Amino acid sequence: MTSKIRLLYFCAICASAIAAFGCATLLFGSARDPSKFYILTPTSDAPGTASTQSSSGGLTIGLGPVKLPAYLDRPEVVTRAATNRLELSKNDRWGESLEKNFARVLARDLAAQLGTQQIVAFPWYATTTIDLQVQVEVYRFETDAKGDAQLSAKWTIRNGDGSKILYSAESNLSQPSKPGDPTEAAAALSRVTGDLSREIANMVQQVRSQQPQTPRRSS
Repeated sequence: MTSKIRLLYFCAICASAIAAFGCATLLFGSARDPSKFYILTPTSDAPGTASTQSSSGGLTIGLGPVKLPAYLDRPEVVTRAATNRLELSKNDRWGESLEKNFARVLARDLAAQLGTQQIVAFPWYATTTIDLQVQVEVYRFETDAKGDAQLSAKWTIRNGDGSKILYSAESNLSQPSKPGDPTEAAAALSRVTGDLSREIANMVQQVRSQQPQTPRRSS
């Protein structure tokens, strides 16, 4: 077989392959992306949930910084398969930055628990009047091999200008979920975020009640 004939034979094979691929695409359509996307939601948005537990009047809370560990700074949903082993899902994704989603949901739940809409996300303007600051550093936030949502975090309440620590604690919280069900996992992680907001809100109320009340200047 001459070189010219070999070249013609090779071209014919390539043309047949391309034609077959084109027909398959027309018949069956292109492959679908199997990715699914999830978000956290405030527990205060759940049906039948009371909008507030208590009223804090004109209390303004500065929330942040709120930090999640670096291993969660990725779109893939992370599962802790063992104490020292993490698994990244091939198809399950967070719909946005998990840190931003977590901070926003925590703020919404805190607002509901405290009966105030004045939750200001860090960083805020220097001219913003803050009554108390709440800082949160998350150590762990994912489901485990059993499907349970786990949240470990240190949180600190400071005075308005941040110069003094008024209270500091560490929370280790858990909510049950169905193993292997990412929809249930996202719901359980939302619930455990709500649990953290309740612990923080309860202490904010106690700290606030112990502070001398200074009347705000009218603008």
